[in-house]
Amino acid sequence: MELHTEAEADAALDVAISHALLDRAAREGVGALRIWRPVRGALSLGRMDLRGPRAQALAQLAREAGVEPVARLAGGRAAALDPGCLCVGLAERSAGLRDPGDRYRLVAGAIVDALRALGVACDLGEADGEWCPGAWSVQGPAGKLAGLAQRVISGGAWCEALIVIERPPALRALTERVHALLEIPWRADAQGELGPLLDDPQPVDGLRTELAQRFARRRPALRAAPLPAGVREAALRLRPDHQLP
Repeated sequence: MELHTEAEADAALDVAISHALLDRAAREGVGALRIWRPVRGALSLGRMDLRGPRAQALAQLAREAGVEPVARLAGGRAAALDPGCLCVGLAERSAGLRDPGDRYRLVAGAIVDALRALGVACDLGEADGEWCPGAWSVQGPAGKLAGLAQRVISGGAWCEALIVIERPPALRALTERVHALLEIPWRADAQGELGPLLDDPQPVDGLRTELAQRFARRRPALRAAPLPAGVREAALRLRPDHQLP
């Protein structure tokens, strides 16, 4: 299994990289773990919101905030992200019969173990008013720290997580406006940040290293590798699937 840490400044292309890794896992059986820091801000929209009546309004809201709206690879509700976040994605071959909870447990377990190793008390569960609500949310002392979602296709599966390390006022404001537009309850105390809980001047690097180690215990064949040229070429072809008009 390959470990990739590259990120793209083009938010739609960045999603397409994950899409290409999923397609390759389904087609060739090559698994990949992606741990990356977004280069620019984006509003990631799942299918429910893209097909809903407020899709255009959400895209406009994102652009007014100076971030790019993109079609997410996995499910879940709208979530804002920027360089203060760390993203995790796992692409594996799947026969389609495997319990989807297995992938959630694998990815969520690695995140929880990594955070606890860094001294952060956390657990799984949904809280009222959190961003992108979900039962597989990672909750910390000051609110939600990470959210998970997945996508299953013929022959493969992708499970991803968004971890908030620093939530600047602009990102928090956008998240609150998105909640209001989607009529999702909002609680300021449910919006957590990991950075203030870590005694580390470079929390992104420290967490990325810890996450890679935790995943390596679950997937011993994990090895760091550059992103193959063929994957990036496939991502360029898939980019329009994740770019909103």
